[in-house]
Amino acid sequence: MKKMRLAAAATLVALLATLTPRVPALANGAASTRNIILGGAAATLLIINHNRKVHERYAEDAAKQAALAQQRNDAWAAYRSEKLAYQREATVSGELKREVAYQHSIIEQQRKQLAMAKAQPGANFERRSVAQVKTPAGTSRQVAVVSYGWGSL
Repeated sequence: MKKMRLAAAATLVALLATLTPRVPALANGAASTRNIILGGAAATLLIINHNRKVHERYAEDAAKQAALAQQRNDAWAAYRSEKLAYQREATVSGELKREVAYQHSIIEQQRKQLAMAKAQPGANFERRSVAQVKTPAGTSRQVAVVSYGWGSL
């Protein structure tokens, strides 16, 4: 309501101002020229200030965009660096896993061989037997025969 009253009062004042008698303007050529020059200078100053503000805003926007682009590039560089570091770590981890698996298989083989050797002495690696051999004199002698890894042929 207050805005409506204010608008109505402003309209009433404007209408009353139109009813006042006009005073004729006394202007000579020098005052008119001076007013035109001052008006043109004021307009030029306003336009220059406006253009300066516009160019400042353009420069600020360009600086913001450059900063954002730099941040984006830094983020991509950091991402690539972390990705390469992860790939290197994964490669090293894979190599270590293969090495551990190989060592584990060797240990398991050695454990099996040791268990077999303890369970049956000589059963897996060597075979001992006694053979009767005739000598040139015609007598027989016992000779120990040991075979490693081939069993009996």
